[in-house]
Amino acid sequence: MKLPPLSFVVLDTETTGFVPRANRVIEFAAIRIENGKIASEYEQLFKIPTEIPQTVQVLTRIKNDDLEGKSEFSEKQNEMMEFIGEGTLIIGQNINFDIGMLKGEGIDLSEHPKLDTAMIASLVFPELRSYSLGYVSKILKLKHEPVHRAMGDVNATLELLGKCWERLLELPPELFEVAKIIMSKSSPGYHMLFDSLPEPKRKKTPKWFRVPKPKLSSSAHVTPLAEAIFEKPAIGTVSLVEEPMSPTTMQQLLDAAVPKENTTHWIAVKNLEAALRRLTIPEGVRVLQPPWNLYDMESATTFAAQDEFTADEGSLAVKLAWYEPKTIRDFPIHGEEKSVWNGKLSCTDESDLYTKQFDDLPGVVLLDHRQLLAFLGNPKHKAHEALNDSAHIIVDDASMLEDTATKAYSWYCKLDDIRAGSEGNEDLTSFTDAVQIWIEKVREGQDNHPVTRAMLQTPEVSGLKDRLSGILNSAEFAIPIKKQLENLDSMLDHNKVHDRIAWIEIRQNGSQSLQSVPEFVNEVLNENLLSKFSTTLLIPSKSSETLTEALSKSLQKTLSVSSDTDLDLPSITFSPDKSIETFLVKPQGDKQIILLPSRRMIEDAFIKYTEELESKGTTLICQNLSGGLERMQAEFTVAKTPCIWLLTPWTYEGVTLPPEMVDQLIIQRLPFDYPSHPTFAKRSEHYKNSFEEYSIPRLEHRIFRLLRTFCRHRTLDGSVIVLDDRLDKKAYGKRIKSYIEDLARSEKVVKPDRRKSKKKVMEIHEDQLSMF
Repeated sequence: MKLPPLSFVVLDTETTGFVPRANRVIEFAAIRIENGKIASEYEQLFKIPTEIPQTVQVLTRIKNDDLEGKSEFSEKQNEMMEFIGEGTLIIGQNINFDIGMLKGEGIDLSEHPKLDTAMIASLVFPELRSYSLGYVSKILKLKHEPVHRAMGDVNATLELLGKCWERLLELPPELFEVAKIIMSKSSPGYHMLFDSLPEPKRKKTPKWFRVPKPKLSSSAHVTPLAEAIFEKPAIGTVSLVEEPMSPTTMQQLLDAAVPKENTTHWIAVKNLEAALRRLTIPEGVRVLQPPWNLYDMESATTFAAQDEFTADEGSLAVKLAWYEPKTIRDFPIHGEEKSVWNGKLSCTDESDLYTKQFDDLPGVVLLDHRQLLAFLGNPKHKAHEALNDSAHIIVDDASMLEDTATKAYSWYCKLDDIRAGSEGNEDLTSFTDAVQIWIEKVREGQDNHPVTRAMLQTPEVSGLKDRLSGILNSAEFAIPIKKQLENLDSMLDHNKVHDRIAWIEIRQNGSQSLQSVPEFVNEVLNENLLSKFSTTLLIPSKSSETLTEALSKSLQKTLSVSSDTDLDLPSITFSPDKSIETFLVKPQGDKQIILLPSRRMIEDAFIKYTEELESKGTTLICQNLSGGLERMQAEFTVAKTPCIWLLTPWTYEGVTLPPEMVDQLIIQRLPFDYPSHPTFAKRSEHYKNSFEEYSIPRLEHRIFRLLRTFCRHRTLDGSVIVLDDRLDKKAYGKRIKSYIEDLARSEKVVKPDRRKSKKKVMEIHEDQLSMF
């Protein structure tokens, strides 16, 4: 194993939680490296005054009995500090977490130079789908032993560093030089690492230095379904087309999208990023990237000219120079680099790179709901030059229109982005602190807390608004940050709360945001889209009368019922007498997904079954306990079988997996909306019987989307099992069961399309490397 010719310490901790001081360090492990070789090791457990949480016992395999007779952390503090050494370079996987937890115990390493191996890996392993230590260990075959413990993580981290170092040694002169220039302005750890690189010997760019590009497909015949979708309705009459659950529907639509004279088809999908992962893009179809996915060159020039970079800014700057991305999906962005991107680099509606996409449009364009709806609501937007009588707007997955319109017309401010954009601006940093303090005061411990007019009429909010006005008038900001600050200014104004729903949201990782959305999105949709343009909406079966929050009752509509589709729907079984334990104890198939309605239920199953399943050779992946969605998808893809993945239905809707991967989908409970969510609660007031008229229709739409998601990655004999006994015991359950059975009866069998596609090479128009 080759290592950098430096002296450093690789360390890891096991803790009882994520919050310094509130949670405790129960294990510390470290390896000291001198001049590229292992010099010594250190490993220690610590007793704590409380019991170890059950989830942590399962994650770490450290039990309460293991800590009996061990020293307290404070008793070993000097010994650990002596092992680490003064000013030593600290290396670890997601090292900032460990440094924060150690500081909470009394060891302050914040002034030491440091390196995060997850971020270094993201620089030189662009092909990986995740940079979690577990996933990377599987893919790169790292020595990750002892499993679950701090020393196991240290061993794997050290080997990962070695793998990264080997790739850094393969850099050609041009990439080597720009990286050294950037990192000389970044954190001391990065400066030390890149300064220790020898002069490059290779002249050619290594093979690993590639990011997969979008694919290109050939055209296909026009199916009857496509004909119905491409039939352009008169303006003022919305064409509703029932969409089958086939995973190939959108691909067939794109392949058959032959441009017609005097017509431009604007095809809008719910999630453009997910769609591009599974689709091949035919020639003649232009993908319109949303501004937040694009790289603003004016902002990038300002960014590149900074005298100093934080660690996240430095790694991001190197990636921008190396990979020369045009969009956020063209390079391996990771971790808090995304906040830097959002705060300092992404385009806005006015950015040249974004607006140029609308020049000389072809006959077919692909974009996402949110982008479409956002520029329809902005009459000054460049898109309106092309949105004339020739435009035919086709909205896929229109059962999500209520939610995507809610986001598109929202005011949004994420404090992580503001903090990233405040680097070097003390006034904005201080103001961000004050907003966070106000949020903690008023949210009453809730993850979603409504913002009322009364809350905005306090002297404290008035003071915040005055400070924000002064900040906006006295300083120049990157356009993305300025937009979020203007949104915040609107949200703090008690005169702008009429017909809007506002709330504070706290994510599990602690990130804080404020949001404000229109209460009546159907009115906004009618004004901006449905009454102005020729529009076709692809909707779930039997939903033409239940999309009431998106479609006004007075709207003129036509309906096309799809009777001929290309999908063998998976067999659906209703088993109210069975519990999830049946499927956890004895998995059916190699890969199985179980949908549970709450994080608490997932946590309970994790505690109860993880160790038992592991002893039998079964892999268990759990939402919120196995990392974020990208990490879980990556680990599920490469996991040893049998493998079971527990997650919520809402998260599952956004899952993207390779085709023919999942054998079974188990739905434990009907996935109703949370009645306490501010948006759902307020809109429920629009109905006499909100449960029958609003909640159940949204549930039916969600079931359709869940089954369609499963169809995209199920095996040929993959099946669905629904366990909820309310389907038989409740009157509404019988309605939903009948709906599911009708879906199953509406499909027919064909073989999956296995055509191979050519690759499309992404054209790069700017020399971003020379910028740095």
